[in-house]
Amino acid sequence: MFQQIRTAFIVLSSLAMAACGGGGSSSGNNSGATPSPMAISVPDAQTVITNAALSFTGQASSTAGAITNMYWQVENLTLSANALAAVINADCKTMQKSSSGTEASCVLQVTPPTTLTADYTYKFTLNAVDVKGNTIKASTTLLVKQEASATAAPVAKVSGTTTAVSGDKVNLSCTGSGGTPAATGEPYSYQWVVSDAAGTTINLVPTDAATSSFTAPVVTASTTLKLQCRVTDDKQKVGTATQTVTVTPIVKPTVVPISYSGGVVTAGSNVTLDGSKSVKYDANGKVDSSTPIYYLWKQKSGPFVEIFNSSSSVASTSFPKFLDARTPFVFTLSVSNSSITPGGFSLDPITTTDVVYYVDPLPPISLVSYTPVQVVQTGAAVTLKVDAPSNTSNIIYYSWTQIAGPTVAIAGASTNNAGFIAPATAATMVFRATGSYQPITVANPGTASVDVIVMVQAAK
Repeated sequence: MFQQIRTAFIVLSSLAMAACGGGGSSSGNNSGATPSPMAISVPDAQTVITNAALSFTGQASSTAGAITNMYWQVENLTLSANALAAVINADCKTMQKSSSGTEASCVLQVTPPTTLTADYTYKFTLNAVDVKGNTIKASTTLLVKQEASATAAPVAKVSGTTTAVSGDKVNLSCTGSGGTPAATGEPYSYQWVVSDAAGTTINLVPTDAATSSFTAPVVTASTTLKLQCRVTDDKQKVGTATQTVTVTPIVKPTVVPISYSGGVVTAGSNVTLDGSKSVKYDANGKVDSSTPIYYLWKQKSGPFVEIFNSSSSVASTSFPKFLDARTPFVFTLSVSNSSITPGGFSLDPITTTDVVYYVDPLPPISLVSYTPVQVVQTGAAVTLKVDAPSNTSNIIYYSWTQIAGPTVAIAGASTNNAGFIAPATAATMVFRATGSYQPITVANPGTASVDVIVMVQAAK
């Protein structure tokens, strides 16, 4: 009877010891049916979004005798992950033991890295050894999200502080670094905003590029303006920097160029370059309308276009019809108290401002016939008609060709509304209409087409 009770006690003790494994897995040096005299536990896996220091407390015990050694192993599970910023007490030199020494605990302290380019995972394994040489270990993991990176956001850099006189053109420049730049294309996107206009009106052109510019407003006392550059990386994190511009009053008559032209238009559009709102100020900062302003419009960038009336306050130009993608066209308006040569020279100071047009490609052409199949009698007058979307039909070139059937003369073959006289015998005829934004030739067969069938029956 005593032997049965003793056997039951040993089995229950073994089961209770196996249940003390904690949040991590454990393994000992014994195999087979003999249970390990040791037990171990580590904290559950953790996920953090800060780089604050962390503590992991591991515990071990043995029924065979005192715990003689404990230590932590630290592994990077993420390829190319930055090392932890700090690892303290991995060798368990500082260890807490029970009075018998059969139970012990060790606290591992770690600090995540300050810079992360992705989510990093680290593995911590606690090992324990008792006086009999038995060993056991258990592991847990730490996932550090990229949000924990102290330098994950990009850094924006501007020139700092600059000065200008009322009416001067002020150029702004911004560069981005750090963060997570895009792997292809532009590494960062930029945005310029006016953070403090000091009661003046500022028109930044453009606002979505690394460089921008504006015309210094007219002031009567030294005025400080603040322009902010925002740099966005591929993870949509933003870095900012502020450009300070100090504007001083006019000390002599000055012309300020002003234009409200620009925007998004369609290829082939005719646009107006309007600088008629430009203003001249006298030395006291008051508007002077008694003397003339001289103008010059020039193209700064984009595919070449001709500018008409380039020496007038209001000029015009026509954009090319054939573009594959949205294309910026930048024009510069120069103004002065004296005439400006086509080369951009004047006896008096010249001030400038830029005007930007974004030109979108023409929409795709599609053709449709509302009478795709006609039945007519021999000798009848037949109408061939196709239509295109309303946003394209007024600028499309057409061409009709005969594909099958007795050859006939097509009237109006270069319009969308053609016709012919049906032959004197019954036949099936096929005609094809083609559309294009440019004249249709062998070299340019058109971009859209539709077929029309005409079935000619003998007159009854």
